[in-house]
Amino acid sequence: MFFGPDMEKVFKSLSSGILDGGAILTFTKKNLYPLFFMMMAACVGCKSGATDVNTWSVLFVSLPESVLLENIEDFNVAYIIKQTHEPLFRQEDGQNFNSRVLANWSRNINYTEYKFCPNTALSFNEHNRFSLEFLSGYLGNVTGKYSRDFQISKEKSCVVVRFPLSQFGYLHFLTKYSNAPSIMVGMSAQGLGAFRVKTISKESIVLARKESVENGYNTIEIYPYVGQEDNSLRERGISDFNMLSSFQQPKWIVKEYRGVDIVQLRAVSLAINHPNVELRRQLCNCINIDEFRRAVITGRKDFYDIKTVLPVGVPGSKGGRPTQVCTVLKGLKGTQIVFANHRTNNLKQLAAFAVGFLKKTGIKIIIKQYSPKEMSLMLFDKKRPKPYNMVVAVAGNPNPEQDEFFSAYAGDNSALDHVPTSIRQSFRNLQQENSPDKKRVLAENLAKNLASQGLVLPLYQTTATMYYPPEIKNLNIGRGFLEAPDVGDFRW
Repeated sequence: MFFGPDMEKVFKSLSSGILDGGAILTFTKKNLYPLFFMMMAACVGCKSGATDVNTWSVLFVSLPESVLLENIEDFNVAYIIKQTHEPLFRQEDGQNFNSRVLANWSRNINYTEYKFCPNTALSFNEHNRFSLEFLSGYLGNVTGKYSRDFQISKEKSCVVVRFPLSQFGYLHFLTKYSNAPSIMVGMSAQGLGAFRVKTISKESIVLARKESVENGYNTIEIYPYVGQEDNSLRERGISDFNMLSSFQQPKWIVKEYRGVDIVQLRAVSLAINHPNVELRRQLCNCINIDEFRRAVITGRKDFYDIKTVLPVGVPGSKGGRPTQVCTVLKGLKGTQIVFANHRTNNLKQLAAFAVGFLKKTGIKIIIKQYSPKEMSLMLFDKKRPKPYNMVVAVAGNPNPEQDEFFSAYAGDNSALDHVPTSIRQSFRNLQQENSPDKKRVLAENLAKNLASQGLVLPLYQTTATMYYPPEIKNLNIGRGFLEAPDVGDFRW
């Protein structure tokens, strides 16, 4: 999950983003990582001018110290894992399952028995192959995260998993990159993807293709972005600037590269942190969404509306806008609330919005500025109460899974201090549920409860234009809601 106003291009990463001039913070399941305004993973180098036409170079704002599946919510890590790992199944059209790592597979009509046969020609690296023994151990471990009640056995060249009851969500569970087959080599996870991590240091990360191709990329080089003076921004050999915010991207890519418009799995919302539920509800109902988001995200004209904290594309999401009925309560007049702001280009607009809101409701909004570092320490400090009453949050997930869109508001690493116990319990129930249908219902109800408690006001879903060199013949970005490209699939 991320925090900050306009997250047009990115996702998770410690200190990994810039959002048209602001800062954003990222939530992970185990840790909260500061991600101040637009995470910036930008792919750099490539066929069109790189010294090696088979090298695809990438810029990250900061390089991860390790590549671990447990840190996949960090989108810098997720970008790398997309190249190095392959889940047991893909569901790219949202319905049908296919596998790049199994020779064949099957299930019975009752969804209680699944048979998986590995493609033993695949390998994690030159020393470790994808064997029947590995698949058996892997399925035992990963299925244990899904259900406690199952049996596993080897039958000839396949592994069979049996459940006492129908498990309709099992294959979907196996599509997650966080559940992909993986081994550890040093500080890096190695998977069954086209690439493996070759070297990792403070200066660069290099991925090497396991089997070279002539008309594709055999090496991925990742470097830290050094700012607007970075010569890479002017070189025509750069292939991908898409994780930079729009104002950071070189202007020439609009004419020279091919653009693809996508709707991202990121929901921007106003998190409301106050013990008085009536005040929270009045803020949710009386803040004019159009006026507020244009005050926070200056210069932006068009917004993609969402009705709840779930962006369109996630099961349980709803299009449209939140229902608002503004009733001004006399007892709340004179109340002061603090809005935490980390951008510097919107102060005039926010001040004007605050004046209008005071006239409308009698509630005074105090705009308090924080540096990215201060914001990070403040948001992720579990020991002290949050010093703000409102902050703009960007919640995102590389997959259309509901959990991560709620964790910033109801999880252990919440940006809110005053979340009812019932909502936290509902979130835990959502995390533990494996049935897709039941999970959708739980997500819909949790989204409604967050709104009814005045904890979150959904603002918009982010969109972006992705730019890539025109010579790539099989460009398919956003497939399966994953914005990071399959570099191994690209051909020219």
